Amino acid sequence: MTFGRHFIIDANDCEGDITNKDSIEDFIEDLCKIGKMEKKGNAVFEYFEDCPFNRTNDLVGYSVCQIISLSSIILHINFISKTLYFDFFTCGILRAEVILSLFHTYFKPRTIKKIILNRDAINLKLPFVV
Repeated sequence: MTFGRHFIIDANDCEGDITNKDSIEDFIEDLCKIGKMEKKGNAVFEYFEDCPFNRTNDLVGYSVCQIISLSSIILHINFISKTLYFDFFTCGILRAEVILSLFHTYFKPRTIKKIILNRDAINLKLPFVV
């Protein structure tokens, strides 16, 4: 039995407005609407400033967390390389193709890698990496 699903997207060369907090909040809002999910509080944005160390290591950007009913939406956005790392966990129905379409609409990545991971802590036969 699957407890939930984790949808992971690594996106490269994003042409959407990844620096605009309002646009990112709109993406989260639309994602919650299509998934009929209830947000718990506001999204938390942590900005990693543009300084020499962060610029050299491609760390300028946002980490964003939105808690939703028994689930979460996480984004890590790098402004310099225009990369975006998206993690979505849900115990509900995962409509991956709908989410992917919304993701493309907002962030316009040139290439992506996607993974769907079934979560099941009860099944001890699952392989774990230590």
